[in-house]
Amino acid sequence: MKMVRCGILLALVGLFSFVAAQTVQEFSLKVLEFRGSVEARLPEGSQRLVKENYQLPVGSSVRTQEKSTVILEWLPYKARVKLAPETEIQLSTTRSLLLQKGRIWAGTPPPPVGERRFPLPIQCEQVQIVSSPDALFSVARQADGTVTVSVDQGKVFVSVGQSVVTVSKAQMLIISPQNVVTGPMPMTKQEQVLWDMGGVR
Repeated sequence: MKMVRCGILLALVGLFSFVAAQTVQEFSLKVLEFRGSVEARLPEGSQRLVKENYQLPVGSSVRTQEKSTVILEWLPYKARVKLAPETEIQLSTTRSLLLQKGRIWAGTPPPPVGERRFPLPIQCEQVQIVSSPDALFSVARQADGTVTVSVDQGKVFVSVGQSVVTVSKAQMLIISPQNVVTGPMPMTKQEQVLWDMGGVR
């Protein structure tokens, strides 16, 4: 457990060092592609349908409707975040991504020579997640508050209360609304199908 906590701390140190270095490019979400009806809510409260290349500042929310999806670029990480139908996220003022409902897949493509990837911070209710820089992972929140985390590549560190759990490649973790943790365990066939149908590989 101490080694896991150390890994989390190192990841966070790297993350916040990167954040502190961002003096030119602000954190934002850029719309790369979408299907169906996707709505954005800006920090001042106005709402609008998204368009390709539309850039959303910190504090904005994105929501997909039934049968709609969107792929966002999370800047300046250059990460890809895909929202499943009926999903809502917010880029918080702490620069983490808040999953309010639904499912997302996230990861950063291999960078050009001379650049590096960074840990991605995700929060979902009581669950806090920090990925390894090379991770491809999914986070889902059901209507009853159950949170599912699954990893296709790399690993993620999941913090629930005072516990930190490492979820590695091809594993998943389930957290109940009462913070009862199940796993990590091998991905179920259903979770694998969701990756095959909608992941950001």
